[in-house]
Amino acid sequence: MKNKVKAYLGIDPGSVSGCIGIITEESFLTTIEFSKHTTKEWLNELRDFSLDHDCFAVLEKVHGMPGMNVVAVSAFMRNVGNIEMALIALDIPFIEVTPQTWMKYYNLKRAKDESKPDWKRRLREHLQRIMPDFKVTNDTADAMLLANYALNHKGK
Repeated sequence: MKNKVKAYLGIDPGSVSGCIGIITEESFLTTIEFSKHTTKEWLNELRDFSLDHDCFAVLEKVHGMPGMNVVAVSAFMRNVGNIEMALIALDIPFIEVTPQTWMKYYNLKRAKDESKPDWKRRLREHLQRIMPDFKVTNDTADAMLLANYALNHKGK
């Protein structure tokens, strides 16, 4: 049996723009964007990837936010449940980390008066400094920062 390559997954469970960021110890970088896949498609893609890789995941620990309507919270939490069940079914060990924890690791904090677009721009710029060859988007920045966090914490 061949040795599996270690892979670190960062999972941003956003209901619309959620994403799985993946970094391997061989410096392979990729993402699985939920908006571009059905649940079955991203599950199959993750399963196929996990067959050849020894995966460890960091799942962003999230909850409904003030201002979200019931339908949005329901879809968001269903997505979280789907992700958790996928990780369990695929036997991928994971930890949950709050946004405050991983952002503190990068010394990032959203200013009280900072707009969401400005905040997202800062996250993208920070990731681009860490991974200059990776094409960063608003939908992939959080997940890849989480994947890098997973790589650097390796289950600690």
